[in-house]
Amino acid sequence: MILLGGGKMSFGSRLKELRNEKGISQKDVAINIGVAITTISQYENDSRFPNEEMLRRLCLYYKITSDYLLGLTDSKHAPLTIEEAKEKMISSKEMEIIGNLLDWFEKNQNKKGKNV
Repeated sequence: MILLGGGKMSFGSRLKELRNEKGISQKDVAINIGVAITTISQYENDSRFPNEEMLRRLCLYYKITSDYLLGLTDSKHAPLTIEEAKEKMISSKEMEIIGNLLDWFEKNQNKKGKNV
């Protein structure tokens, strides 16, 4: 078993967890990254470790960082770039609308509670 990152989860355990989270089979992964099913099985059972190219393919396929697979971090995704962060931000107008909706919801919940 290959335990990395202070003995938390092994490489294979992390890989298997990712596959299970996606609800896909070893065959699906194997086809998508271009290896045999037995190779994926060996990776997940920690009886084989991928080379640099296979590690890259796995990371791209699962959209995760190699640091996560290697156990160097528990964060699956790399920090956002400035551009990515800007795309995900909401405007002050959108924030105001959300605030108004929350206020409205809270007032209506309080009214319902008083009528019961």
